[in-house]
Amino acid sequence: MKKKINNKNSSVFLDEDIDGTIDESLERDISQSIDIVNRNREELDSERNSRINKFERNANGMMIERPKVRYRININTILIIIAFIILVTWIIYDYGPIFGIKIGNKENLNENVIELVTKDSDIYGMYNEQLYVYSNNTITTYDKDGEVTWTYNFSDSFTPNILVEGKYMLVTNNSTGTLYLFESYNEILNKKIDGVIKNAFLDKYGNMALEYSNSSGYNNIISVYDKKGKNKYDAYLSQENIISMEMLNNAQQVVFCEAVTDSSNIGVKFRIIDISKKEEEQLRDIISLDNQFIYDFKVEGKNIYALLDNQIVKVDIDTGNLETLKELDNTQMLFVKLNANYYSYIERELSDNKYIIENVAYNGSKISTTLVDSVPKSMVCGELVNYYIYQDYVYILNKWGVELQSRNINITPKKCIVFNEDKSLALIYTNKIYIVNL
Repeated sequence: MKKKINNKNSSVFLDEDIDGTIDESLERDISQSIDIVNRNREELDSERNSRINKFERNANGMMIERPKVRYRININTILIIIAFIILVTWIIYDYGPIFGIKIGNKENLNENVIELVTKDSDIYGMYNEQLYVYSNNTITTYDKDGEVTWTYNFSDSFTPNILVEGKYMLVTNNSTGTLYLFESYNEILNKKIDGVIKNAFLDKYGNMALEYSNSSGYNNIISVYDKKGKNKYDAYLSQENIISMEMLNNAQQVVFCEAVTDSSNIGVKFRIIDISKKEEEQLRDIISLDNQFIYDFKVEGKNIYALLDNQIVKVDIDTGNLETLKELDNTQMLFVKLNANYYSYIERELSDNKYIIENVAYNGSKISTTLVDSVPKSMVCGELVNYYIYQDYVYILNKWGVELQSRNINITPKKCIVFNEDKSLALIYTNKIYIVNL
């Protein structure tokens, strides 16, 4: 016999047997039905809430449909995104090769060839990040593709002294005292001084420092001019020749190294001209280095970094204190070069019978170390990329030791020039100039 019992989840009565058991199949069917009813109820509630959310009460209390939210991208945002993409693409294309990121494939040297018969008297260098060649009284510049971008013909025939700093180029005819100054390929000064020019120097502002002797009997004068040819100041020095010079603070200071050749003391001396000081303090000695020969020096901040014949040293301009950065062993050292913020060298590693290419910051920290099996014929350094010239190939590393390329060449060139922000190398031969581009 069965009796009716009530399910607590609904108003449905279940049959219960006399012994108190419930039919399991019936209970399962009813539970599934209840679940379906509950899901339908939830869906109806969700749909109702969705409809309610589409409406809102206005100021009069009436229900009105909410306005649809439309998402719009502002035109300025689109332009910013496009500009950002273009900027990133340009940076990768322009500077990527310096860091080993290469777009395209340029491995053929014959792509960029300048057909030019060169002479031993020709002069080569970089001006405005382009290659320049002085030949037959004419200066010609070439871009990375070997195309002519500028020419200038001198009316007189002479062997010039050519100096370049950024967008400025100074050309001097030392014998006549004539100087030509160019700014971004435009001649801005053609001037003749009273004297024979011994040496000339140029800075990034177009200031010029001339070492010369004149007809009045002064044999060693330094005259500093601005880019318009206006004389800023003069200094009358001893009879010793100036080896090299750097102008600082828009030519307010001049640091120079001169030879010391008197009978008791042979070497070099660093001196400074500072026109911000009192007149009697404007010229002073920094340090004398006995029995030394100097190849190059750089001024960074308050320090002089000098490459001597047996060491690289740091000299404090204010105190004259000297610190040795590296001893140079002539039996092992092969190439050394001072760069803007670091120095590079190639040294023989005796234990492994290899050669070390190393870049070291002036503070002493090593930037990169690379081992190679053979010594190159020459080393040509840019600011961030260094080129190592072998008999039949060019090995290219950046200052961090990342290998950028290895390019085959037919024969060792007679001269190499780095230009185009370190991304191009001109290989100069007798009848051609090949341009290697990263």
